[in-house]
Amino acid sequence: MLGTTVPHGMAVSLANKVCGIDLSIKAMEDVVERRGAEVQKRDRAQAERLAPFDASGLPVPQQERPVDAVPPSAAPKVAYLEVDGVVPITREELTGDELTDEDRRAQERATAEKARGGKARRFRIVGREVKNAVLYDGKDCVAESVGRGCLLAKTYVSHLGDWASFAALLWVQMLRLRLDQAELLVVLSDGAEWVRSLCNWLPIRVMLILDLFHVKHRIWEVANALYGERTPEAAQWARTQCDRVERGRAADVIETLRFTRSRRARVKELVDKLRGYLTDNLDRMDYPAYRARGLRVGSGAVESANFHVTGSRLKLQGMRWSAEGAGHMAALRADLFNGRWESRTREILAA
Repeated sequence: MLGTTVPHGMAVSLANKVCGIDLSIKAMEDVVERRGAEVQKRDRAQAERLAPFDASGLPVPQQERPVDAVPPSAAPKVAYLEVDGVVPITREELTGDELTDEDRRAQERATAEKARGGKARRFRIVGREVKNAVLYDGKDCVAESVGRGCLLAKTYVSHLGDWASFAALLWVQMLRLRLDQAELLVVLSDGAEWVRSLCNWLPIRVMLILDLFHVKHRIWEVANALYGERTPEAAQWARTQCDRVERGRAADVIETLRFTRSRRARVKELVDKLRGYLTDNLDRMDYPAYRARGLRVGSGAVESANFHVTGSRLKLQGMRWSAEGAGHMAALRADLFNGRWESRTREILAA
């Protein structure tokens, strides 16, 4: 748990001070890696067993649920699924044709000199997306003050990988919380195309809503590029377009952008991207209708999860993960924040 909560070096120090246990950083890494691998293996096996479709792609005749699923009476009327991604820095080892002549010479020198740590390996630094989801019952959304609310209960799913495997893990949590039986399931996202694919895969109907604050952020970005940072002209233009969006007139914003001209390539690119973004997501921007039904239009919960659940452990300064290690840590962090650490420990030990 310490190694999942803080970097391994700090975890080793805390284990010594709190528990009187002496171990190396490598031992801490090994412990965390073994648990992460076991958690991922169990999650994947459960997702395969509870899949909504059989091998031929047809719906299963009778959907099984996790043994710890909430009772039928707890099925929500309105449920929410917020989805987004965060990108920690990962590294991939270069091999074969990917190595340059300089890389090969460095490896040969390291082998000849029997350098500490073995051969001189070379890596490509990349970013791999950890997909995050936050699930909750609409009745758990409460207002703290005007314009500010909180969630009394929420469940996290974190996965480094493609959307299909993420969707399978997500479906297990939906079955556990009986979100599949909700009268309305609202999916809030930033408009990523893979989110549409995920929603099309789910065997239930959903309502897709584009996060209003992502839209506003993009509008302000274009306004500042057109008229200059923090100028009155930029503020006036941005407020006008944001007001149109909130009143359900996103099509008017698209038309305005069609006639917005600039000789600067960067500004033209931003304008074109915003117009395309609004056009692609026009079917999930009826904000007056959503608010009339009392629905949420912001995905702040998953934005918070990107930072607190994933980012604060996987995106610290200077960190470089293997894709496998980042995936292990993402799964462990979800367990930790879901309050399932002790029950998972008992499950692993019992096996």
